[in-house]
Amino acid sequence: MCDEETLAQMNGKYACPPDAGPAWREAMATGIDMSLIEHALTLTPEQRLAEHQQVIDFLSSLPGASLFHAAE
Repeated sequence: MCDEETLAQMNGKYACPPDAGPAWREAMATGIDMSLIEHALTLTPEQRLAEHQQVIDFLSSLPGASLFHAAE
């Protein structure tokens, strides 16, 4: 059986850490997905760069996608 926090995370609900400061809580209240921040903080800089490159590679593979989009 799961505890309440684990169940909330499994259902996509973010559980704010009990020691979160006011800036963390304010960011969360404004709608920033703090679970993504927490995930990024668990990675090394090399791992973060690799994830970033994967996103760039995916977006570049989309039909009609361009890394540079000039305003018309």
